[in-house]
Amino acid sequence: MQEVDSLAALARPVERPSVMVLDGSLPLDGGVLETQGVPTVVLASALDRERLKQRGLQATFLSNWPPSLGELVEGVRAALPPQAREARDSAPQVTLLIADDDPISRKLLQLHLAPFHFEVLSAADGKTALELAQRRQPTLIIADVLMPGLDGFRLCLALRKDPRLSNVPILLTHVGAPDELDLRMAQNVGANGFVRRTQEGEEVLHALLRELRSGGAAAAPLDHSLSCDEHLYGMVRRLERQVGLLAQAERSARESEERYRLVVAGSYDGVWDWDLRQQTLWCSPRLLELLGRRPEEFPGTYDAFLDLTHPEDRRRVEQSLSAHLERGVPYDVSLRLRHADGSYHACVSRAQAMRDAQGRPVRMAGIINDVTEQLRLFRETQEAVRTRDEFLSVAAHELRTPLTALRLRLQGVNAAMQADTPTSPDRISQALVSADRQVQRLTGLVDTLLDVSQLQSHAPLLQLEQVDLAAVVREAVARSEQEASRAGCRLVMSPMPSTLGRWDPVRLAQVVRHLLANAMKFGPGKPVEVTLEARPDAAVLKVRDHGIGIEPERLDALFQRFERAVPVRHYGGLGLGLYRVRRIVEAHGGAVTVDSVLGEGATFHVRLPFEGPSVSNTRL
Repeated sequence: MQEVDSLAALARPVERPSVMVLDGSLPLDGGVLETQGVPTVVLASALDRERLKQRGLQATFLSNWPPSLGELVEGVRAALPPQAREARDSAPQVTLLIADDDPISRKLLQLHLAPFHFEVLSAADGKTALELAQRRQPTLIIADVLMPGLDGFRLCLALRKDPRLSNVPILLTHVGAPDELDLRMAQNVGANGFVRRTQEGEEVLHALLRELRSGGAAAAPLDHSLSCDEHLYGMVRRLERQVGLLAQAERSARESEERYRLVVAGSYDGVWDWDLRQQTLWCSPRLLELLGRRPEEFPGTYDAFLDLTHPEDRRRVEQSLSAHLERGVPYDVSLRLRHADGSYHACVSRAQAMRDAQGRPVRMAGIINDVTEQLRLFRETQEAVRTRDEFLSVAAHELRTPLTALRLRLQGVNAAMQADTPTSPDRISQALVSADRQVQRLTGLVDTLLDVSQLQSHAPLLQLEQVDLAAVVREAVARSEQEASRAGCRLVMSPMPSTLGRWDPVRLAQVVRHLLANAMKFGPGKPVEVTLEARPDAAVLKVRDHGIGIEPERLDALFQRFERAVPVRHYGGLGLGLYRVRRIVEAHGGAVTVDSVLGEGATFHVRLPFEGPSVSNTRL
């Protein structure tokens, strides 16, 4: 085996390798990677894997990152050329003996050794291991130090005293990390090493391979310095302390996990945890709930999560992940995730990677917050601000118009009174009448603004009484005749029988005048038709014009504050008339709707129950 620091060094090796193992996280120069025809096994994360494939590297990529030693061995074996594989298979087989009283530990170590295709023997105690070693003469022995009867230390002494087994490498293991006394005792009994036993088995496997490569025997035991009983007693006491600390740590971990679960369950944010080694992605139930999915519906992989991301956002998400994992740039990205109903939700994701001792990212966890509703409210707020600014502009214009006309009339009267030539009383009277009309218009605008301000906070106050709606409509039409004449409209009323109900006559008169003014504004020069129908439970008033009509997309918002059927630059008005109509009609327990065909006019329907509102909002 040889090590090189660049791909270029392969062109001048001492001995051409059969297989090359490449660390994909290292910076690699060149647009297309060249491996000089050597079969290559790459150790790389999912992001580095995609980067190397895009740059043209032809190699075997291991599925897990970082891989275990056994996975690496399997990958290298699969990449070996046929002649090298045959030469390896024809080599003498290695026989290992495992001595451990814990069946789980024995089975776990056998699983770690499976990729190496060794012959593995196992024994449940030191005595059985000694007898098995004397019969089979293994290549290497792995023994636990704490075994009933013949412990690992005494087993090592017995093996060293046997001439046939004195040169067999022996590795002693224990669940705890060895201290200086443990290492000295292992040396005294002639062991080749004392290593910590873990679930991953990496330390044991590395020590095993090192001893198989060196092939040397351990130093001869020094019998005069041995004190196995005392040392084993000390190890047991340390182990008891470690068990106590482990139990305490386990209790703390359970409490911490419970707190974490409570926080996750009570949070509005979704939580995700990406294991880069195992390539698994865990999503909290809250996150899956945000996406309308059940836990069994999510495969739990990075690719599955990326598939839920909007196609336009995927590249940006991948770039942000790469920048965070490779350069530590903070991961804070906005993205759209597909809901189970097919819609996309606007989300914000923040995360932090965890790194190993070498600085390589091994895990990444973060949160995802669904900001769809906040984004909708923000856009609505922006639209409300725009509508408000537009209304203030229109209101200023509408108020300035009668003020300007009033000022001109008063200036004319003043000039006429100061002139040397006499002015006829009729001319002065006409000017004052015109001024009074502008004052009335100005008063109406101010009253409308004040009324709408009150309607925003509460329903209009009603003074209910027995009213003939037909009389109210006829009087409102009569008051609108002069305005209709100026607009060139003819007000057409169908026969109206007496229609009695419990209503507020002043408020209903406002409703009729608003609808008539609206019809005349958008249908000048054309007739306006007014009908009244008495149904079994309610009276229905209809006002129809033959004007420009209303676009379908504007119908739903037509009765809101400051909304209008057409752009403000084409027609005046505050955009409050239909809002007042809706609020007054609803206060009576009724409803107002509109039918319209663009270019053919609109028909407003006002439905008023005869008995009035179910809960009276009356004024005493």
